[in-house]
Amino acid sequence: MKILSGNINLEVKDFGSKADTSLVMISGFGSQLVDWPQNFIDKLIQNKIRVIIFDNRDVGLSHKFSGEIIEDQKLIWRYSYSREKLSKEIKKPKIPYKLTDMANDCLNILNALDIDKAHILGISMGGMIAQLFAFNYPDRCKSLISVMSTSGNPELPRPSKKVIDGLTLQPKSSRKEDVIRNNLMTRKLWASPKYPTSEEILRENFSYRYDRMYYPEGLTRQYAAIGDDGDRTQRLQKISLPSLILHGDSDNLVPLEAGIDTHRNISGSKIEILEGWGHDLPEGMHEWIVDKIFNHIKSCEYNN
Repeated sequence: MKILSGNINLEVKDFGSKADTSLVMISGFGSQLVDWPQNFIDKLIQNKIRVIIFDNRDVGLSHKFSGEIIEDQKLIWRYSYSREKLSKEIKKPKIPYKLTDMANDCLNILNALDIDKAHILGISMGGMIAQLFAFNYPDRCKSLISVMSTSGNPELPRPSKKVIDGLTLQPKSSRKEDVIRNNLMTRKLWASPKYPTSEEILRENFSYRYDRMYYPEGLTRQYAAIGDDGDRTQRLQKISLPSLILHGDSDNLVPLEAGIDTHRNISGSKIEILEGWGHDLPEGMHEWIVDKIFNHIKSCEYNN
């Protein structure tokens, strides 16, 4: 279904019973709502959790900001470092939207679905958006669940050059097979070593994703929004909501230290670390993560 957020439309799916507690799950960089494994969603529903997922702006079937050009991406990433923000020589670059706008999309979804408060979960870039939602709208947020995400602290370890190059690697062409081949190659860089996914399943997923919507232009603007938001540590320190941080010790894209720093900056938060988990959601660890989410939500609901 389509939900209006300001003057843009977002593609939203709502699973489970309206009588159950609501969990909004925010996708990561470039991900579509179909990237959430159905088996994972089903396990949450079985635990009496209503699940709301959606395509972020600029991906999937949600609104596209076509024609909005990012003039200098490198400048955006330079600006994201706090020390350089102090330099008068560096002017903040213009971008079409911010991560705070994407957090506001989540608020508009709650309003449209007549949900007063929800647990907010975000994965990777979605975790950053979830953090901002918890900071900006604490009265609408039952709890925060930040999954393989980061505080944005510029002092944290960075991914290797090989991983960063893989993140921005472009396929040879926009042909389906070239795109799938590129996705298979780059995914290996941050896949979970202990929980492998077969190439057959990955090909099937990438094929379905391509057929649903192939729109690489939107990634540039999402990438810019991440860089623009920069360091969130001071904002995280003001969050007093129940918060759960989930991270793997084998994450090559967002290193474990980023999850630990997020935990360190949110007072009273809890962190759970899974051995052999990279930067994906393989079926082999669904039971573990669902168990952590369910126990966290159950604790929040009981204490309230």
